[in-house]
Amino acid sequence: MEKVINKMQLFNFIAKVFYSSSILSLILLSFNYPAMAYQESELTENDTLSVVLEPISVEATHSSVTLDRAAISVTRLQRSQTDMIARRASSLDDLTFNMPGIWVSNRENHALGERMTVRGMGWRSQFGVRGIQVILDDIPLTVADGQSVINMIDPAMVQSMELLRGPSATFWGNSSGGVLFMRTRPPADAPNFMYRGYMGSFNTMKQELRWHDQIGGIRWNAYGSYYDTDGFRDYSAAQLIRGGLSAGFNIGDNSNLETRIAYAGMPNAEHPGSLSKEDAENDPSMAWPFNVNTQSGKEFHQLMGSGKFVHDFTSGLLTVLGHGTYRDLVNPLPGPYITVDRLAGGLRTTYDFMNLPFDLQVGGEMNWQHDDRQQRINEEGRPSGDFVINQIDNVRSQGLFAKAVFDIENLSLSLGLRGDRMVFSVEDFIENIQSDRTFTTLNPSLGLNYELGSARLFANFSTSFESPTTTEFKNRLGPDGNILPGFNPDLNPERTRGVESGIRGFYEPLNMEYELAGFYLSVSDQIIQESEIDGQALFSNGGDGEHYGIELHTRLQPAGFLSLELMYTWIDARFAGGEFEFGEEFEGNKLPGVAPHRFGSTLSFHLGDHTLSGDTEWVGSYYADSENTAQNESYLLFNGRWSYSGLNISNVNIQPFISVYNILDTRYNTSVAINNNFGRYYEPGSSRSFQGGLSVRF
Repeated sequence: MEKVINKMQLFNFIAKVFYSSSILSLILLSFNYPAMAYQESELTENDTLSVVLEPISVEATHSSVTLDRAAISVTRLQRSQTDMIARRASSLDDLTFNMPGIWVSNRENHALGERMTVRGMGWRSQFGVRGIQVILDDIPLTVADGQSVINMIDPAMVQSMELLRGPSATFWGNSSGGVLFMRTRPPADAPNFMYRGYMGSFNTMKQELRWHDQIGGIRWNAYGSYYDTDGFRDYSAAQLIRGGLSAGFNIGDNSNLETRIAYAGMPNAEHPGSLSKEDAENDPSMAWPFNVNTQSGKEFHQLMGSGKFVHDFTSGLLTVLGHGTYRDLVNPLPGPYITVDRLAGGLRTTYDFMNLPFDLQVGGEMNWQHDDRQQRINEEGRPSGDFVINQIDNVRSQGLFAKAVFDIENLSLSLGLRGDRMVFSVEDFIENIQSDRTFTTLNPSLGLNYELGSARLFANFSTSFESPTTTEFKNRLGPDGNILPGFNPDLNPERTRGVESGIRGFYEPLNMEYELAGFYLSVSDQIIQESEIDGQALFSNGGDGEHYGIELHTRLQPAGFLSLELMYTWIDARFAGGEFEFGEEFEGNKLPGVAPHRFGSTLSFHLGDHTLSGDTEWVGSYYADSENTAQNESYLLFNGRWSYSGLNISNVNIQPFISVYNILDTRYNTSVAINNNFGRYYEPGSSRSFQGGLSVRF
């Protein structure tokens, strides 16, 4: 009976989402918009909105789907030159705070990196990113087991960004609760050489170089940066070095090849830890003493490369993409001292048929991962004693997929199906045990897109799955109830089913693009931490989750000197039953680390050679623990920037800029350490800060 009620509640909600979206669509269309095909708009050199007539492909889907025909919630960001110059962009949240659906919490702790969720997916991650595919310049930063390491990304170098906001396993397979796809390639009309440097509060310094050109038929693109900061908090200093180089060239009349290599190194990143509520309020800049005593932090070096070959046959387009990753990590933490050497890579092949009465793509993908993992006890920043963990983890995955789009007058119908097989194996050198697990999964999708004058109505059903990571597999329950190293034989993937409906369009009188969407996600067999003994964690599948909400996003330019972007996201994400950590029941509780309300906006004025921009970000209160006893209070932030473009010497343009963050000096916590065992949930955000510098372009 209970299952029947749950199903009825689900279908009632789906009906409400579709009904509400239809009503809202009719309200918007009642403004008597002039009849025109939906056209994407983007920011140009002067931050003005201009209509782009040609179809824009959604690169995040790795298919021929264009934005006007996409039956999914997708947000596209094209950064202007002015924004590239004046925005600090030291963390991804500087770029995503006014994008609907995604929430990047800048923990101001480079040893942990940002927390990222898409519609609440990825909420349980304590470090790195879980449940979301992240791609930079065609190179997946998400490895075979579903972990994403985003230290590779220098947000200041990101030129464009696409976000798929719903389950996307038919496009990307494992860990695709959302997809964030980024490119560093500048537009063709951008200056060939660009330098930017700034200095600011907390002894922060950044130097950046970009270059692109075409020489001897080869299209070159390169960037490099160095970042150094003491951080707002004690014991939070970090240094980061990043760089990338790509070369693309044609092979005959019908083929081209593009190769890329990227490097990121962090020689040092101190880990100040999280604080209790009292310490975060009274002394937010302090570091947790035990973190300092154990010299907790991170050092890593990562090298990635890829090659992409495209050949245009008479019948269709063949694309072959190969990529590889090397990562060397040293990670002393309070308690464990961890080292990991990783080799990972993959190969993806697709064929897009061109001469059929409908669009069809078929393809296959394989990924692999090899982790040499060791862990000892951390004694004052040095590994000591016998190995607690000494094992090699291997992951192999294979996927086959097909996607088709049928156009029937104003209606586009999208169908997708993907099957995946994953094999996890571990060789434990402590117990001399070899274990393996195999999973198979099938993920369909179905979408509708209907053109209605100047707007597009869309609806979509899609699925995704999230396998356990190698770190979650690494321990098992012993016969006496103790935790042993090895491989957990009972841990299975969690699965997500999602529906969404919405409208997007363009309103010509205000030069405004907009999107409104409603969604529902049902998550089963969530992977949660069941217990922890002597620093060793045991994970299990416990309980379900429900996420539903509404997203609104608009960009407009009512006058040539003024542009405005607005975003609002409401989400209700809850535990939906089952047993969770330590056997406790949390049914009906809200998921920790997911803010129900968020608002973001950017207002820009262009006054001759001067540009003034202001950001507003409001985050509502949310819980830090599954019991819903600890709450992070809401906060409102204001940031501002000024730049001047009137300094020209010959063909060299020099632009000075100043930026101010947290103008009102608000005291707030920028993120939380979810379900911290010692009640130290809070990670304070920085006080008012200033940055000043200049950009040189020619």
